[in-house]
Amino acid sequence: MKKILERSATTFHGRDGLIKDTDSGLELKLSKPKEMGGLGENGTNPEELFAAGYSSCLASSMEYLLKNDKIDYKDLQVSAVASLVMHQEKGFLFQLVVDAQIQGVTKEVEKEYIEKAYNFCPYSKAIKGNVEVRFM
Repeated sequence: MKKILERSATTFHGRDGLIKDTDSGLELKLSKPKEMGGLGENGTNPEELFAAGYSSCLASSMEYLLKNDKIDYKDLQVSAVASLVMHQEKGFLFQLVVDAQIQGVTKEVEKEYIEKAYNFCPYSKAIKGNVEVRFM
């Protein structure tokens, strides 16, 4: 295998901490959600970051495949809702609900490329069998 890209980030202090990306200089404040006993302060959390990472990876995969196959389209978008659930034996797990759309193509082409992207996407491959993913 040939490494294409590598990035790193460090989290300090857990759910009420800070994430620093060493490459871009990005810093994100973490805040524990009210549902988990937090104060509801302005900040992100692992669930939001997972939804953002998954939606952007799937969208990038769709874009790559459409362009690679020279399919004309107007735009695309992917929304993901990540839920943290508690399983009796396994502890905390993620679930994803995904809404992917490709404007400017037929419904058949849209469905085909969403499925192709799901199988191509590195996030999808990484979570397959571990995270329930449901498409709208």
